[in-house]
Amino acid sequence: MSEQYSLPLETRSILGKKVNRLRRAGILPATVYGKSQSPLSVQVDARKFSDVYRKSGRSALVNLEIAGHEPIAAFVHTLQRHPVSRVVLHVDFLAVDLKVEVTVSVPVHLVGESPLVASNEAILNQQLQSLDVRALPAVIPQSITVDISGLTSIDKSIHIRDITFPEGVQCVMNHDDLVVGLSQSRTATQEEESTDAAETAAEPELVRDEDDGAEEAN
Repeated sequence: MSEQYSLPLETRSILGKKVNRLRRAGILPATVYGKSQSPLSVQVDARKFSDVYRKSGRSALVNLEIAGHEPIAAFVHTLQRHPVSRVVLHVDFLAVDLKVEVTVSVPVHLVGESPLVASNEAILNQQLQSLDVRALPAVIPQSITVDISGLTSIDKSIHIRDITFPEGVQCVMNHDDLVVGLSQSRTATQEEESTDAAETAAEPELVRDEDDGAEEAN
């Protein structure tokens, strides 16, 4: 089960282009919506949101505390960012029913170390940065841990089918999809080419003895 976080919000009356005044004051405009939740315009202290989001990401529940409302369990669903500064301009919270399963994209967290990568013999290729999983909101993990220490040869790889998911959590993607694998590093390739060249150069050249040839002709 992922850790849950709390975030205080206020209802928002300022809409449209006027929300720029909120942003200049360090207030982030937001919207809360969901199947059983009518869209609700809210606002949150930008720093408090950043602190919570840095820990929760999009896969941990956040309890939204809004005056005059019951606490709302929600995920951070989408962020609108400034195209240049990447500062968050608006956030959408997706309210969920704790008794109904949801599908969430959960980041992949690699642990351990491949001995081939450590020795610069191979390069790690992570094909999937996140996995789509389905579970009750309270048991959605914040990340899926994948141990890469077993990648001890170039031909070894990790697919979704090789991952053990927490109880109650099901991956809804193709289980044959590759998550992480190895490819030979340029250094290892160069060393192999050098070795092959050295072995070729070391092979003795076969020279036919002319006298032997003459005797055979006779």
